[in-house]
Amino acid sequence: MSKLDTNEWVEAQLKELSKMSKQYEDRAFYLALLDLVEEQQKRLIQSQGEVDGRTWNPSKW
Repeated sequence: MSKLDTNEWVEAQLKELSKMSKQYEDRAFYLALLDLVEEQQKRLIQSQGEVDGRTWNPSKW
């Protein structure tokens, strides 16, 4: 299972849990956790791009 597949699975699970939650606090927790997972994924992609950019910078060779 790749990182993307894992994140998609986690996001789907959190969305399902938030839909099934009866209490507001639980639903708010799952939605906030979903936001956190999405933000972490975005930052991971950005940092991978930064590493790629620094690696292919000829002035740094």
